[in-house]
Amino acid sequence: MVSEVSARKAQLRREQHAAKRQDDGGPLAWRGWFDGSAHPNPGRLGIGALLLGPGGERIEISEAAGEGDSSDAEYAALTALLHAAVKLRPAQLLLFGDSQVVINDVLGTTVVKGLATQRAGVLALMEQLPQASLRWVPRHRNGEADRLSQMAIASLP
Repeated sequence: MVSEVSARKAQLRREQHAAKRQDDGGPLAWRGWFDGSAHPNPGRLGIGALLLGPGGERIEISEAAGEGDSSDAEYAALTALLHAAVKLRPAQLLLFGDSQVVINDVLGTTVVKGLATQRAGVLALMEQLPQASLRWVPRHRNGEADRLSQMAIASLP
C-alpha cells in the first residue's frame, strides 16, 4: 500500500510538471476549481467547487461540510469535486485550488501530519481519473469556487 501511494504521488508530480508546460490542457479537457472555508478557523465549514466541461457543461457544488479547520474544508471541497468528476469519467481533467498546503500534501512535496486520511481518499479518487492533474492557483484566480464556498457558509443557521 505504501509503495502504491508513493508511486501515485510521483505520478502526480510528473503530471503537475507536464500540466505547467501546457497551459489549457487542450480542447477536450474538463477543468475544476475547489475552495473551502472555515468560519471561524476552526469552525463551521463550507465548500465550493466548479467543474466545467469542454462542451459548456457546468456543475457547481456549494455545501456545508461540518466542522473543522481550513485544511479540512479545502480537502472536503477537493473530494467533492473529484466525486463529481469520477461520475463523468473525463478524458482529461485539470484541477485548480488555492491551498498550497493541500496541493503540496496531495502531490507529496510536503506531507502534513493529521491529513493522512484525507490525502488517502483524494489519491484513491485520483486513481480513478488517470488523466487528472492538480495545480495551485493564486486566490484571485479561484473566485468562483470561493464564491460557492462562501455561499455555503452564508446558508448555515
